[in-house]
Amino acid sequence: MKCGNVNDFIYHTTFEECAVIYRGEKYFFHGLIFDKEKNEYSYIIDIWDKNGNFARTVFSQTATTADKCMELAQNKPIFDGKSFWEAEPEMEWVEW
Repeated sequence: MKCGNVNDFIYHTTFEECAVIYRGEKYFFHGLIFDKEKNEYSYIIDIWDKNGNFARTVFSQTATTADKCMELAQNKPIFDGKSFWEAEPEMEWVEW
């Protein structure tokens, strides 16, 4: 990961919002969210356009544990058919 350590990024995006540029697109990671009423975790990743506006959601998942939710986010092929770990070397951690 350019401009940061991938393990630090994973840690930060578990608790707060973060963004990366991957192949010219800005991916906005909303961070892990716990819904007390439903007793489940959710994780959302959106793409924002060049003007800083929401373009589309590329990942939205819920799970009963934080670890499962993070595992899904890191292993689904959301980045041009690649998982987070496959795409990570090309990602640049940026301010959102």
